[in-house]
Amino acid sequence: MGGTRAAVLTVSDGVTNGTREDESGDVAVQLLAGAGFDVSDRRVVPDERQDIEAALRELAATHELVVTTGGTGFGPRDVTPEATRAVIEREAPGLAELMRATGLAHTPMAALSRAVAGALGGALILNLPGSPRGVRESLESVLSVIPHAVELLGGATGAHPTRHRDDDGAHAMPGAPIAGVPPMVGASQTSSPKRSWPKTSWVEAKAVRIMGSPPCAVGNAMSIVPGGEVHGTLGCAEFDAAAVHAAAEVQARGEPEVRTFHHDQGDVEVYLEPHGATPRLVVISATDVARSLRAEMARQGRDVLLLEPRTERLTPEDEPWIRSLGDVRLDPDDEVVFTDHDAPDIADMLSTLLRSPVGFIGVMGSRRHVAHYVDELRDRGFDDDDLGRIRSPLGLDLGGRRPEEIALSIAAGLVAARHDREGGWLDR
Repeated sequence: MGGTRAAVLTVSDGVTNGTREDESGDVAVQLLAGAGFDVSDRRVVPDERQDIEAALRELAATHELVVTTGGTGFGPRDVTPEATRAVIEREAPGLAELMRATGLAHTPMAALSRAVAGALGGALILNLPGSPRGVRESLESVLSVIPHAVELLGGATGAHPTRHRDDDGAHAMPGAPIAGVPPMVGASQTSSPKRSWPKTSWVEAKAVRIMGSPPCAVGNAMSIVPGGEVHGTLGCAEFDAAAVHAAAEVQARGEPEVRTFHHDQGDVEVYLEPHGATPRLVVISATDVARSLRAEMARQGRDVLLLEPRTERLTPEDEPWIRSLGDVRLDPDDEVVFTDHDAPDIADMLSTLLRSPVGFIGVMGSRRHVAHYVDELRDRGFDDDDLGRIRSPLGLDLGGRRPEEIALSIAAGLVAARHDREGGWLDR
């Protein structure tokens, strides 16, 4: 959810007067920032309804998420729920119920919470308790569903999902696409460190026929990682929940199918199709050729990662990137291409790749430039069969000299190698 603007509003007479520290607000900021939200505003107001309402309206106009802390109990000055109900346009009772249920698992006092959740325009507003522990328990219970709620409020209904949550990934943006899953148009992206970049299988769910007047339109779609992230929407929570449940069964069977989901206002037929993990191309070194090659291979549906340990060479367009081969798992259908024959540690990386099952290893450069790496690898014990896996010079002979032309020749060579062809004109 990188780039999703969030604000924290602490409602407390004591904090306003300086007699208490804002520990609850600190916890909320910490959790939201840790989840990838851009906490761009933090305010404190007294337990006065008009002050709370004014702050909520102002923050909701410039943020996608506003969380409040404090003022949700039974005290005579606890008026945060009343102020929230006065400004929201639609209530989201399920979120408040989830937070209360989580609290009840720890203390019966959670039953006294009157917290409210709802939407004002494109902003989601959540009331959290006033205690640091209550803030942590409540916010953690809904963090996994907040991104999807924010997407829906923002009008995201297409088949191009954003990633809601980063698990083990590269130096990838929160909001970066899952490997092999189409990215949501307009996803906001910023860098954050990760440990690995997993391949992910997923299920596409698309509305293909409606009967009656359900809250859905033909073409509405979701991308679902069973047991994980959910992207896009069919149009309402009931259909989305049914699709998530069905996706796990469709993935297990491995075959596409059509299912009918029911709603009081009408039904929808949904086509569910499982997709395996997309083969990956790792492009080594942040060069102009690498950037052109990434764009070319992405158009072919390849999952492309840049490997560059020299962070000073990176630009925002280089996301997602990794620092080393240890950050990525390579399979027989994957490919690795070196685009700078003078990059550091090439021999070490080639040694690692030759011991891996990766299907294609290519080094850009003349035979003269690459020969000393081959000699060093032979000294390390690799035989001719091993070294024969290294393709260099790289690409088909198209004659181009510009970076995008060289990238095109490499891309053409990768396609030819994938299909066990030499490449060449069909009329020759």
